[in-house]
Amino acid sequence: MKILLTTESYHPNIDGGAIAQHRLVAELVKKGHDVRVVAPGEHSKNITENDEETHSLVHRPRSMTLPFYMDNRYHFAPLPYFYIKKVIEDFKPDLINTCSPYPNSLSAHHVARKNGIPVVGSIHMLPENMLSPWMDKSYYPTIKKISWKYLIHYYNKVDLATIPTQTGAEMYKEQGLLTDVTPISNGVDTEKFKPSNNGDYLKERFELPDKPTAIYTGRLCAEKNLDVLIKAIPNVQKEVDSHFIFVGSGGGYKEKMKHLAEKLDVTQHVTFTDFLAWEDYYNIYDTADLFVIPAESELQSIVTLEAIACGLPAVVVDAGAVPELVSNNNGYTFKAQDSTDLANKISSILTDKKLQKKMSKNSLELVKSHSMDYISSQFESVYKKTLELQ
Repeated sequence: MKILLTTESYHPNIDGGAIAQHRLVAELVKKGHDVRVVAPGEHSKNITENDEETHSLVHRPRSMTLPFYMDNRYHFAPLPYFYIKKVIEDFKPDLINTCSPYPNSLSAHHVARKNGIPVVGSIHMLPENMLSPWMDKSYYPTIKKISWKYLIHYYNKVDLATIPTQTGAEMYKEQGLLTDVTPISNGVDTEKFKPSNNGDYLKERFELPDKPTAIYTGRLCAEKNLDVLIKAIPNVQKEVDSHFIFVGSGGGYKEKMKHLAEKLDVTQHVTFTDFLAWEDYYNIYDTADLFVIPAESELQSIVTLEAIACGLPAVVVDAGAVPELVSNNNGYTFKAQDSTDLANKISSILTDKKLQKKMSKNSLELVKSHSMDYISSQFESVYKKTLELQ
C-alpha cells in the first residue's frame, strides 16, 4: 500500500503526535508499505530528506518559525499547496493519512478530494494543545469554543478517523463528530522502554539523592499544570523524604515553576533537566519509583505509556483520557487542580514498597496491548476499510 502521511509536527520534534507518527511510519515500512511523510522543516526552500531510522522519505515544504509557541522550536509551512500537489502527483498514494488540521493536511486533503484519493484523519489534539500560549488570557474560553468547532468541522470531512483512546472518541462525539472514529493507541516501543534499563549513571550526572523519587517527563508548559504538582511537594515531604524530577524544556514556564519551587521552599527536593538524548531518555525512568502527570488535556499521553512500559506506577489526573492508562490497578487518579489529593496519592505509593511492586507488575501487563506491532496492524485495518468505502 502507498501511504502519504501529512502533519505539522514530526521527527525530530519531541511531542506526543510527532513521536507517535514517527513510530507508526517505521512499523508500516517494516510491514512492507511504501510510506512517505509531508512535514514542516527548518528551511526556506522545499527539500526531501531520507529518514534512515524509518527508511522513508520526508518531504519538507519551505517553512518558517511558528511564533508565540514553545520557544520557537516549531515551524509551519504557510503556503505548501503547490509543493504538496506535486508530491501527491509524483507519488500517487493509495491513501492519505492527515494528522493535523493545518496547512499541510488541508492542502493534501484538497488535492485528495480532487483526485478521488481516500483520506483518514488521525486526531492527536484537543483545543488546549492548540492554545497553550493563551490559556491565561480572558478570551481563552471563547477561542477554545471556536477551536472545537474548527476541529469538528475538519474531521467531519475525512472518510474515517482514528484517535488514541475511547475517552477521546467520546469527547469528540460529544462535540459533534459524525465521522466513524476508531480508537487506536499511540503505542510505545517496548524494546526501548523496558524495566531492565539502567539509569544509575544519570543519578550520578544529575546528583540525584538516594530517596523515593517521582518523575514527570514531557513539555513544560501551561497546559501540563505542573504548578499543581509542585504545590503538592510540601505535603509529600511531611509523609516521606522524597525527590522530584522534571524532564523537559519550556523556557518561560519552566522558570515560573522554578520560582514556585523557591517560593514553597522545596528547591532542594526538585531537579529540573532539559530534554535528554534518546539513549538517556530511555533510562531516566529507572531513576524513579513513580510517574506523575497533572495535565488535564491529554488524548492519551505517550510519556505515561513510556513510564508504565518501564514498570513504573503512575498517578494521573482524573480528567481527559489519561486515566485509561491506570485502569489495571497500576496507579491512582487524583482530583483535577487538587494538590492535597495529589500529595496523598503520591505519598501512599512512595511509602509502600509492596504496593509499588504490585503496581509495577500491573503496569507491565497493561502495556502489552500498546505494542507498536499491534498498533500498526490496527492502522492497516482502518486503511483497508477506507479503501473499501471508495
